[in-house]
Amino acid sequence: MGDQPILKSHRHPEIDTTIVAVGSVKFGDGSYPVLAGPTAVESEDQIIEAARAVAAAGGSVLRAGTAIAGSSPYEYKGVGPDAVWMLEHAARQTGLPVSTEVLQPDHVAEVIDHVDILEIGPDNMQNFVLLREVGGTDRAVIVHRAPAATIDEWLLAAEYVLDAGNERVVLCERGSRGFDPRTSDTIDISVVPAVQRLSHLPVVVDPTAGDAELLAPLALAARSAGADGLLVPVHADPANAQAGNGSHLDAAQFAVLMETLGIPSMRDEIDRIDRQLVKLLAARLNSSVEIAKIKDGRGLDIHSPDREEELIAETREDAEGLGIDPDYAEELMKVVLHHSRAAQRRALGKSRGSDG
Repeated sequence: MGDQPILKSHRHPEIDTTIVAVGSVKFGDGSYPVLAGPTAVESEDQIIEAARAVAAAGGSVLRAGTAIAGSSPYEYKGVGPDAVWMLEHAARQTGLPVSTEVLQPDHVAEVIDHVDILEIGPDNMQNFVLLREVGGTDRAVIVHRAPAATIDEWLLAAEYVLDAGNERVVLCERGSRGFDPRTSDTIDISVVPAVQRLSHLPVVVDPTAGDAELLAPLALAARSAGADGLLVPVHADPANAQAGNGSHLDAAQFAVLMETLGIPSMRDEIDRIDRQLVKLLAARLNSSVEIAKIKDGRGLDIHSPDREEELIAETREDAEGLGIDPDYAEELMKVVLHHSRAAQRRALGKSRGSDG
């Protein structure tokens, strides 16, 4: 037998955990993005209401089924092709990226221009034609583990996507088939660290184990185990959901779960930092105006290009030390300096007008 190929999904000494970015949402960077929404798009009003609930509670991505397979031919199959447009419209209204499952290769072409993430559901984990199809796109791909799949089989499914050229792959643990109807799909929390030792790909968890009351403790367990994100079914009216097998949380329950996970508190921390930024900008602006008045009183030049270049160089150096893109920091500093000069001119103009 010849040498076995080096699998692209496996962890190697020179490969860190892959960070899969979808806009500002990142999987694998230590954050905990939450993808949430109804099992199926049922109407425009329904998906917009769900999107608002997801966004309000701090969710990162709106996800919903736009084509439903189901284990029975008599189950709800969705609203048809308009579901993709409805999902995209709801997500754009709330500023959220979009995720949906694709069921067959030609479905990819139908949704590719309207979504940010393509999901391969558990029943399609070994649909190799479909895996290669999504591997030929530039969209992030979530590969769900099949109910009876081993870890090796799961990683080989991801390998098909990687081998087709798409490196933006996320793995999703969503339960193995058990014997007790109370936990129709038993979540294997231990698979999170096990896969993270084997693979550099981010691992998220879908803790929908057939009972909405089990979702919260499983979500907390997934986070404690080091998962890179979470999938949560959310519906404005779970009792009347057309699909989902009674697993949805309503908006209030989802908000409580997010509070328990600490997601809103992170958002509140960002808000606090933003307020501090505004206060610091105001303090800097006031100081620059006072310096301009002093220079003007002494007959000195207000504008000092050499000093500005020095500030920009220091900003770039500080940014690099903090792990921030120096170009981003320089751009911000140039905006600050531009508005400082404008404020100085306004202040000196008023001062000279009152003196004159």
